[in-house]
Amino acid sequence: IFAAMFWVALGLLSPHPASQQNNENIQGLRKFSFGLSLLIFIMILSGGFVAGIRAGLAYNTFPLMNGHLIPPDLFILEPWYRNFFDNITTVQFDHRLIAWTLAFLVPLFWFKSRKVELPGTTRLACNLFLLMLIIQISLGIATLLHVVPIPLAASHQGGAVLLFAASLWVSHRLRSH
Repeated sequence: IFAAMFWVALGLLSPHPASQQNNENIQGLRKFSFGLSLLIFIMILSGGFVAGIRAGLAYNTFPLMNGHLIPPDLFILEPWYRNFFDNITTVQFDHRLIAWTLAFLVPLFWFKSRKVELPGTTRLACNLFLLMLIIQISLGIATLLHVVPIPLAASHQGGAVLLFAASLWVSHRLRSH
């Protein structure tokens, strides 16, 4: 619902995309940005599972999970799919895995965007997207290391919405005419 409302609001604020050459680089960035928005949406769902089963109260170390790159209790529940919803280890591992993936992909997107001539507002959106990712990952690590204090956890959840909004803004700015 948020994504649909925000997209409509962006359309009202900027009804027509700035004149951009519709070349392969722009098309590639457009697809990349939509993929990142989808991955961030999945990340937010994953964060909901972390909060829901209080998985943040376990494995309060970073970058390893209590000394393990891959923790031993990862898939201990039967049937296997319950691990993605009920296993604290798997739920937190999945959330971290998506975070690491975004920590790689968003800067890659940003570097690719630097090689393309973009209008000022689109460039600003790309820059703020990267900045928001850095803030959000920092909030997530701090929340984990401090064993989930409510103000920090709430800031991390709010940051997720802002990161999603930044990704939607970039996608909206790169949309086709």
